[in-house]
Amino acid sequence: MINIRKIDSKNSKSCYELDLKSIKHWNQNQWEKELEKDYINAMGIFLNNSIIGVCVIHKIYDEAEIRYLSIHPSYQKRGLGKKLINQIMKECKNENIKRIFLEVSIKNKQALSFYKNYGFKTIDIRKNYYKDGSDALIKEKKC
Repeated sequence: MINIRKIDSKNSKSCYELDLKSIKHWNQNQWEKELEKDYINAMGIFLNNSIIGVCVIHKIYDEAEIRYLSIHPSYQKRGLGKKLINQIMKECKNENIKRIFLEVSIKNKQALSFYKNYGFKTIDIRKNYYKDGSDALIKEKKC
């Protein structure tokens, strides 16, 4: 059974293990610290009791930034990312968030297409931002 629910620092090990299989964004310590912050909203997609997707957003007044969004590679292309971002959008609306920002590599075509479908627009570029020299696109969606 698949469900979406809030996660916290107790889930940091599972988030780290998912991250290792997907985008390799944070180490175990970074996950613990991230999920302890009081201004974050973290949601997980659970299959039975295993986390197969995570989204972490930072909330600052009436704005939010998606800091992490990933689905386990074995479960991609099944609509789970859509379910997760729809839940995040609902949470943002309930908390009167006016704008959502994110950063994504110009090389990540799958993510670029995904975010385009949700109405995110490129507002800036960070040249040579990633270790591989690729640019980061800063995207925004007004709620």
